[in-house]
Amino acid sequence: MEARTYVSAYLERMYLAAHPELTAAARELVHKDIPQRMEKYANSAHEQALVAYAHAHEHLMQRLRAIEDVPDDEEFDRKRAQLFDETRLALFKIAETDRMCIDANLVGLLLSNISIDACLGELMKLEHRVHEQLVSNVAGFSDNAPHFWDERFVAERTLEGADPITTTAVLTVEEPTLIGWLHTLEALAQMCLASARYRAAERYARLVLRASGYPSHTEGTVFLALARLEDEEGFFAFAHELEAERGERAAAVLDDSPWFLLARTLLLYKLGRRKPARRALRDFAARCEGGAFFLLNPTYMAPYLPVRPQPREAWDLSHQAAWDADGIIVDTPDFIPWAESVDGVYDESERFANRNGF
Repeated sequence: MEARTYVSAYLERMYLAAHPELTAAARELVHKDIPQRMEKYANSAHEQALVAYAHAHEHLMQRLRAIEDVPDDEEFDRKRAQLFDETRLALFKIAETDRMCIDANLVGLLLSNISIDACLGELMKLEHRVHEQLVSNVAGFSDNAPHFWDERFVAERTLEGADPITTTAVLTVEEPTLIGWLHTLEALAQMCLASARYRAAERYARLVLRASGYPSHTEGTVFLALARLEDEEGFFAFAHELEAERGERAAAVLDDSPWFLLARTLLLYKLGRRKPARRALRDFAARCEGGAFFLLNPTYMAPYLPVRPQPREAWDLSHQAAWDADGIIVDTPDFIPWAESVDGVYDESERFANRNGF
């Protein structure tokens, strides 16, 4: 979730709690003003740390995009290393003043030049500390509740006739500690997937999926992990779970999800079922903009800082799915030559490249 989104929601919650006399019109003005001028509403040290993090993160992502087109690889590496060092120092200073600015700690860790095993260890410590804070200090948080919010707590805050799920979504977005915990879980899931810890990746990702109001594509991590484990029963049971929870919308999303379609292809291929695997691959290539291209042409992607960024181009999700699956594909060395040989896949890749100047 974008920092400005949840930091603004938290600032609005705190401001309205301190000014209960505001009219509905005044509340609407505050709602529109806060995302534009967060500093004006940041009064406590914690609020100021959150705003400082939001600005530092936006600066990081803007600078990363600005250097994408640097043609010389050595110059690109130098500029990126310098940017990461500067950002890590800024985040360290924020985290030093406020240990509960979770994302400052998290992104600082992800930018550290340490091994994946060491980083996983530090992330697990951070997740444990943040979870303890949630249990001890965040009113209404519950590990046992379906969406992490106690049902009685939600009911007390739900207006008559309103949907409690909407209330849980609002509560989630307004609580930076919970967002930081979900970001940490998602980062753990992605790092476990990249380091072949597939059951752990599935476990962390399923925790993230329980949250309401937290947009992510963490179901993609589950699908890829189950595909790598060749767990066909678990793979399709999970798809049915999503459909049962989310109804028709989930079915429509799965039909066009690059993670589901690519993971299904990998699963069927690894099970030796070539005919259905070919059909699944053609679905992936036809339904997912750029899917064939990014599968056949591994293309650099900026690190997830801290989680998958919002797509800016129609093909970004296909790129992310192929990037997430890279370790699984590398472990299946005959998969790419086979995929390229499937009728229409190479041609679709070339058409995409020509349309978009790749």
